[in-house]
Amino acid sequence: MMSSTSSTILRRSMQVASKAFKNFSTSTKATVPPRKKVTAEERAALRQARKLKAAQTLEASKGGAEASTASASSTSTAAPIATKKPMNSRLVFGLGVGAPVGLLAWGIADEESPPAQFSKMIGLTAAIEGFSDQFAKPIRDKLLPDWPMPNVPQDMPCPHTLVLDLENTLVNATWDRKYGWRYAKRPGVDKFLTEMAQYYEIVIYSPSIDGLAEEVVNKLDKNGCVMHRLYREACHYKKGIYLKDLEKLNRNTNRIVYIDDDDAAAALNPENHIKIKPYDDPNDRNDNSLERITPFLIEIAKEGYSNVPLLLKPYRDAGLDADGIADEHERRVRELRDMRINSASRGLGSLSAMGRRDMPAPEMTPAKNRSGGNAGPVAPTAKDLVGSAPTSANESKGIAGWMQRRQHEQAEEQQRKMEYWNEVMMKKQKEREATTAARS
Repeated sequence: MMSSTSSTILRRSMQVASKAFKNFSTSTKATVPPRKKVTAEERAALRQARKLKAAQTLEASKGGAEASTASASSTSTAAPIATKKPMNSRLVFGLGVGAPVGLLAWGIADEESPPAQFSKMIGLTAAIEGFSDQFAKPIRDKLLPDWPMPNVPQDMPCPHTLVLDLENTLVNATWDRKYGWRYAKRPGVDKFLTEMAQYYEIVIYSPSIDGLAEEVVNKLDKNGCVMHRLYREACHYKKGIYLKDLEKLNRNTNRIVYIDDDDAAAALNPENHIKIKPYDDPNDRNDNSLERITPFLIEIAKEGYSNVPLLLKPYRDAGLDADGIADEHERRVRELRDMRINSASRGLGSLSAMGRRDMPAPEMTPAKNRSGGNAGPVAPTAKDLVGSAPTSANESKGIAGWMQRRQHEQAEEQQRKMEYWNEVMMKKQKEREATTAARS
């Protein structure tokens, strides 16, 4: 009885729960009311009502502005205005940034201006220059190694140093879209480098980046005439110009000759500079500036001038470039040659006159025409009259002289080795012969 009653109660409760769940699920569904259709007359009436409301709102805002203006004017007579309109933010930013920038530009453009003087006074200029010098000055204090270098004999004296620019001095660089950068060698540059390498320590000093210029120098210097190569990091950058600093070369500046087509690049050492005509036309194959200046440079090295700036001063004061110096040198050589010829003709005038007449027959026969030992006196030869030439007659100074002496020493050393080798071989041959004779 109890079990049937409980099952009946359970069945009824489940029916009630299922009915409640159905009612809940149906009540949570969104119901969309049907859309009311608006006629054209109603739409026009709504549009007219919106326009009327907007006009009323505009009139109300105008009335409020007039009332506030009137109240402000009435209170201005009694007391000053307590608040002002805030300044434009763009104007404030422009004044805050533009004024310092303008003063800085003025100080940079004019070193005598008040901003520049004030910067010097407070030490700002020195601080900026000290920071910028880290990037503007050469990368090292000694751009070249100490002399003598490891691959040079210890007894060889330091020769003169020849500093050469690369662009428009030795080569010309042009660029086009099809081929990119192309380089043309100046006429006579190969012969010039070969001859100068016998007398000078050649240094190429270029303001170009080493990654670009190194390949050009490798193709230009196939014979290894250039001993040192310096590029942009070895230059002194100042006011947009890369200056060549000869003081950093670790060589005596009185024995340095510097050839460049740009006067501005030689501003630090103008007394050592020989300006050469820029080679800016790769089609000009008649350029001979390098060939013409060669004798003058050889004379500097051969004569061992110890003060190159003093030697170049007259040419520099006269405004002469490499071609002008070559002209002056050729004129001086011609004058010296003519002077020697005239001096010889004045000192030996009688002999010159005799040379123009028929000479009498010689009283003594030359030695080569004599058939016997006692046939008569023998005519003395030039060697008998003058004597043998001194051993140092053909010796030269500088690198050329050292190379000649070195070659002579090497030849003598080779000759001594060959003689010693022959002695050893002859000794061994005698030993073999003695051994063979003993066995037999």
